[in-house]
Amino acid sequence: MRVAVLLLLGLLAAACGGGSSKQNVPKNPPPSLASRCGDAAHGVDAKLVWFRASDGALLDGAAVGDGDTAVVLAHGNPADLCAWLPYAKTLASKGYLALAFDFRGFGASAPQYAAKAVRVDRDVIAAYDEAHRLGADRVFLMGGSYGGSAVVWAGSEMRSKPAGVIDLSGPTWLFNIDDRSRKVEAPLLVLSARHDSVVTPRDARQLVARAASREKQIAVYPGGWHAWDLLYAAPYRSRVDALVSAFLKKHSQ
Repeated sequence: MRVAVLLLLGLLAAACGGGSSKQNVPKNPPPSLASRCGDAAHGVDAKLVWFRASDGALLDGAAVGDGDTAVVLAHGNPADLCAWLPYAKTLASKGYLALAFDFRGFGASAPQYAAKAVRVDRDVIAAYDEAHRLGADRVFLMGGSYGGSAVVWAGSEMRSKPAGVIDLSGPTWLFNIDDRSRKVEAPLLVLSARHDSVVTPRDARQLVARAASREKQIAVYPGGWHAWDLLYAAPYRSRVDALVSAFLKKHSQ
């Protein structure tokens, strides 16, 4: 009887776990980056992984580099993990483990029914857990646009505080992050452009002001560059990269 009770408790614990799960994922790896990312995959040496969010959503990711500090990269909408591969290579060259992933219903990640389609916070948290499983001791959350809003949302409700949250042009009206930011306690870096069409400097500053983080920064740049284009295409992209690198280095110690 005692053995049966212990077995039942074990099954219940597995079923009710709050984190993401490595159980019941496909045995074969996700589709190759070359087959779905084209030129963006050139020269990218990645470990492709499946993992699940706490509600069972099947997600795919590409881990680039190695290190005890990881950066989870959350993409925009419409987009997929391919958009982050160039920067994943940059992070890997600096000694970080970069984990780009597809939100549910995007890329190779499985679509979910409507009631769960917007729970992107769970996807970010699952990627955070996966980065730890891949060997990282510290994990940052970084996202652009839709993904920027998603990492703020996730950061506002995680039991284990991330090493830092980096939001590039996340619309403050999306996922109600303007209000959710009050519960973000991790170090916070918000980047945007003065003439961005989806987030105003005033919105970005208000989000940062409301955040509970003790250490928080905001940088507003000229022009209308949005999300990862701040890192890829803007004329001041080297300055943006330097600021992100300084933030990662400071909060990795």
